[in-house]
Amino acid sequence: MQGEGHKITNESVTAARNQLAGLLTGLVDRIPGAKLALLATVDGFKTAYSQQLVDDADTTAAGIAGMLSLARAFFRNSPGDVRQIAIEHDAGLLFVMSASLAGRADLGSVLAVLIALDTDPGQCGHEMEKFIKGLDELLVVQARRNTLKQGTVT
Repeated sequence: MQGEGHKITNESVTAARNQLAGLLTGLVDRIPGAKLALLATVDGFKTAYSQQLVDDADTTAAGIAGMLSLARAFFRNSPGDVRQIAIEHDAGLLFVMSASLAGRADLGSVLAVLIALDTDPGQCGHEMEKFIKGLDELLVVQARRNTLKQGTVT
């Protein structure tokens, strides 16, 4: 973006994260029985989270990256990428959905939403897809492992 005349500042990053956090809280509010939502990089860093996840966002983002890595390991010899992970627990259902560009697993984000057991999983998935499609370019983030290989961290 800097080459296009836009200057990225700490203030603009904070404003973007606050906007995303508000959108995630809105997502939780639109899904009856939703408990929290998190947007994270594919390599396990929190990007934004709903207000219900303030204390555990870092740990949750890292855990989701681990789940994504494990799921990818099972399909390592298959074309394509993991699009969704679902976990059922006595306390609820966790859905993790890829927000990566098609064919580019190293670019992108994942969206996680935790819902109550009596929540309609179809409605949750539909709302998650709408959320991802609505954000489009905001979700495309360079995975830090690629920037570290180049010697810079963005």
